[in-house]
Amino acid sequence: MKLKRAALPLAAALAMTGCSPVNFNVDNILTAPKLTEEQSEIHEALISAVGNNINLKYPRNGANRSAYVIADIDGEESDEALVFYEYTGAAGDSDGLRVNLLDKNADGDWVSVKEIAGAGTEVDQVIITPMGNGNQIDVLVGYQSISGEDKTLEIYSYSDGDFIRIGTDTYSVLETFDINSDGYNEIITIQRGTNQDTGIVTAKAALLELSGGEITKSDGIDMCDNVASYINSKTGYLPDGRQAIYIDGLTSAGELQTEIVYYRYSALQNPMQLRSEKLLPMCTRPTGYYSTDIDDDGVIEIPSTKPMLGYENAVAEEQLLMTSWSVYRDFYNLEARYSGYYAISDGYAMMFPSRWTDQVTVKKDTDTGETVFYKYSGDINSDMTELMRIAVASKQESEDYLYEGYELIRSKGQLEYLVKLPTNKREQLILTIDEVQNNFYTVE
Repeated sequence: MKLKRAALPLAAALAMTGCSPVNFNVDNILTAPKLTEEQSEIHEALISAVGNNINLKYPRNGANRSAYVIADIDGEESDEALVFYEYTGAAGDSDGLRVNLLDKNADGDWVSVKEIAGAGTEVDQVIITPMGNGNQIDVLVGYQSISGEDKTLEIYSYSDGDFIRIGTDTYSVLETFDINSDGYNEIITIQRGTNQDTGIVTAKAALLELSGGEITKSDGIDMCDNVASYINSKTGYLPDGRQAIYIDGLTSAGELQTEIVYYRYSALQNPMQLRSEKLLPMCTRPTGYYSTDIDDDGVIEIPSTKPMLGYENAVAEEQLLMTSWSVYRDFYNLEARYSGYYAISDGYAMMFPSRWTDQVTVKKDTDTGETVFYKYSGDINSDMTELMRIAVASKQESEDYLYEGYELIRSKGQLEYLVKLPTNKREQLILTIDEVQNNFYTVE
């Protein structure tokens, strides 16, 4: 008996375990996010200082997703709080976004120290990071407006009882980490700009550092000029141990490509822009195939695709793809580390062991939704020897699969990944359960 897979989209399952990018508004949702005791105290102090005609504003991206960001930003023992909100009148009109710093007084009570007007209508992200000013912890806030692709970065500092803005910039991509290995975090931005005379859109990556209490910015380096928008960015390592940013951009042709920005010879470098004719064709692929650290070793892998065996002449909508995952190595080389089938909607990749190379293809079982791996016989529509099948199920469903002879190979959130191997193991291409587990990866 074949099991019919219940409908459990991955996106819905992940929504149970992750944060939603929805911007909550305490005046227009049925149930506001429940505040902790500390947040309630901060909220009462805020209302006491500014009144109660406010809507909280929640950062849409980044690690800090609360309207109440609580952290040590002055290098002292106790924490401070940043609250993001907008004023509203009787008609619900906004009077602009605000950020308010609150601290505890000598009695241990929260009090508002200072309110500053924000630089947009939404909060994109909030980053708390040391940038090389003694014990000073700096606050980076990215703001976004309804109109305009570029976002505004404002950098704040809190010392000697004053909360001030010490720098500002714009960005399409914003990352902070110690890219030059000097012991402090730097800010790396990518900015897009349009030449007013030619209408050509270009982009530059730049390095921002804190020196003598002031923000300095490098001249920047060019990014590839065929990118319509930046979709995804990740910080990680190159195989030689240097830190880098991997940026996935959507090209004007509607495909994804990856650029890498790292620090070398006292400046930023982007090898994909410097050797675009060689490297870009090797890292251009359909949308949805994002760069990621697939094996959790800190090094980001870049995907590329080609049709699976038997799908070379199929129309694009019907093709199943072989995905190769490559790492960047000096000088100007992309080296394939893994190749296999990447099930984007199910969040896993099954890498092909070497003996499967040019021997195995994949089909989807339309009745069960399972991915089935076959020994390729030269015709994708002919009878082929089944080598294994992978099912994705909820935890509640998995018992039924186990009863039918499937084996659990991985769990992730609300999902479980199971494999069924043929009982007749005379075919040399059939894997052992250990081989399956060693070649199976869940993908963020």
